[in-house]
Amino acid sequence: MFFESKHSLTENEFRLSKSKKIDFPIHIHRSFEYFKQIRGCTEILIGDKKYVMESGDAVLVFPMQPHSYTCIEAGEIQMSIFSPDMVSSFYKANHHKLPTDSKFHCTLPENIALDTFFHQKSLAYFICGEFDKERKYVEQSSTHGDQLLVSLLLFADKNFHNRCLLQDAAAEIGYDYAYISKFFKRKVGTPFRQYVNRLRITESKQLLKQSTKSIDEISAACGFASVRAFDREFRAQTGMTPSHYKKVKTNAAR
Repeated sequence: MFFESKHSLTENEFRLSKSKKIDFPIHIHRSFEYFKQIRGCTEILIGDKKYVMESGDAVLVFPMQPHSYTCIEAGEIQMSIFSPDMVSSFYKANHHKLPTDSKFHCTLPENIALDTFFHQKSLAYFICGEFDKERKYVEQSSTHGDQLLVSLLLFADKNFHNRCLLQDAAAEIGYDYAYISKFFKRKVGTPFRQYVNRLRITESKQLLKQSTKSIDEISAACGFASVRAFDREFRAQTGMTPSHYKKVKTNAAR
């Protein structure tokens, strides 16, 4: 199993596509993934559940759920990948939960316009709304899926708002710190601390655009020990200060 970073830390990501088939090995990422079988047949493994998808069937894969695709009969499929911030209310309502069943029926509006961010956001919410009808959820286990990698990613996702150290993760899941430090960097392509800071900055961008909180409050809410540390990391990742970013995004929204 491997970790797709490109679908994990991209802000406002939304993709909608069609193809004849898909074959893809088991992987995880921090985005939602919608799949619909229009014609043909595909076998999908989500966590430890297997689904044989036929015409009209759809599934919604949640962030950090291991999943894979095996084409049985080529035909036509529809897929959409969107980041948690595109459906922030749905994501927060079901944070650290998983559906007991991932299959549902969803008919997207014909000839829908996706020219703007708001069109894309509305479609992402439509998918989640259709999926959520009479859906049952269970708490997500930190040992779900590929045990070590998923446990580390879930630990980061759960704790980045506060103290979030690899030493604490190692103690919680019972692994040697030196081993998982090398393991995480090899699997994800970045050190654990850097990955956590990218989660924090991604979250801070949403708060800067949508919240009335002060820079100090946002810094604390995103897990930074000080405003100075927040400012330094924000500059390193975006090339501007948090206050400048807020000003630019506020003016753009007017």
